[in-house]
Amino acid sequence: MTARILVADGVATTRITLKVRLAAACYDVLTASTPDQLMAQARSHRPDLILLGGGFAGRESVQICRALVEDRDCAAIPVLMLADSQTRLDALRAGASAVLDPAVDEQMLAARIRGLLRDAGSGLEPQRSMAEAAVSFTPAPSAIEIALVADSAARALRWRHLLQRRLPHRFSIRSPEEALGAAASGRAADLYLIAADIGARGEGLRLLSELRSRSGSRDAAFVVATEADRVELSAVALDLGAGEVVPIDLGGGAGVEIVALALQTQLSRKEQGDRRRAEAQRNMIWAMTDPLTGLYNRRYALPRLTEIARDALRDGHSFAVLALDLDRFKRINDRHGHAAGDAVLREVARRLEQITGKDGITARLGGEEFLSVLPDACDSRAYRRAEEIRRAIETTPIDLPDLSGGGHITVTLSVGVAIGRSFGMAMPPDRLAELSLERADRALLLAKSMGRNRVMLAQAERAA
Repeated sequence: MTARILVADGVATTRITLKVRLAAACYDVLTASTPDQLMAQARSHRPDLILLGGGFAGRESVQICRALVEDRDCAAIPVLMLADSQTRLDALRAGASAVLDPAVDEQMLAARIRGLLRDAGSGLEPQRSMAEAAVSFTPAPSAIEIALVADSAARALRWRHLLQRRLPHRFSIRSPEEALGAAASGRAADLYLIAADIGARGEGLRLLSELRSRSGSRDAAFVVATEADRVELSAVALDLGAGEVVPIDLGGGAGVEIVALALQTQLSRKEQGDRRRAEAQRNMIWAMTDPLTGLYNRRYALPRLTEIARDALRDGHSFAVLALDLDRFKRINDRHGHAAGDAVLREVARRLEQITGKDGITARLGGEEFLSVLPDACDSRAYRRAEEIRRAIETTPIDLPDLSGGGHITVTLSVGVAIGRSFGMAMPPDRLAELSLERADRALLLAKSMGRNRVMLAQAERAA
């Protein structure tokens, strides 16, 4: 889908020029000539990015940027400002996601826009202002590590001297090899400040690409430092995933303040990303696990059974399906209460998982019904495993919670075992999985009818 960019500038020629440049890059471009028109366009059209020029009276551009960031309807839209060096720090403090010189090179403008749109699409909220970032950044400062990978030891020492007076974080000086080695051993930094040219031209960009491709360091924040005239390197760095590009000498004077603010913003965005990834992982786990026992749930187990059936058909192997059901479980709830029933389910689940381990999957399908699936298993192996489970449940009593009166209780379970095979005929994986589960269920019912606390192996049969 084509990104929509709103260009706002008080000078008509600037608006037209920017519109032509962006339209040539296949963006959908809107324009606004006044602050009121800008706010109205932003609220009604919800652009993906606002490109705010400096062609407004006095310092009005900074005020407009602050108004956008503070507006509830527009705060989620990243703002890229075009401003001179005297206005840059104020623009960043006002909430601009990035600031470029009005005479910015075409390549650099395009790269910065791509980067902001990429970050906006990732949900990392690039629109948060640098001032907000400093307030919202929550991890303990002493726990944050910034790795400095410069083109010389003297440069790295200079960076550390300038930055540690402004940022309360831990700084380490690393060579490219040390940075890669630390990441591989699980000691990645939270942020890497990398010189674009280290031993050779562009070597820092190769290091950036390598670190971003490795699991140990890909979620770190990255800032690249380069000479002011190396526009092509700056553009490539942004396209490779750097969150910011700064001067190799950190700007000096007020420029160091801008760089420190930029690093803090990148750290804040990293913390947001870490939190979102952790939340996504929790949601994924909740979606596929049973909250009481911690085993997989039906929603996960049945599609996984189909995948195992697909692998078995492809490789010419068989697999085992074990349908397990606690015997007379209702009596436990009736006599001892539901807290006791829950304790029994949790302990049974623990023993099932302990026995099955990494050999297969174990799930709670509902109530007192469980399922185990063993890939690449034959009749004898499946039967032995089922008997091992049955004995583990029967032989060791389960402690009841004090809420239920304490003590312990002995429980048993019945198991139906079916071996999944293709029966020598073409069969879809989902049908083979369904049929194998049905046969295991029938074997389980037979075990129940024959006195419970036993394992029954389903008889071989051909597909209908």
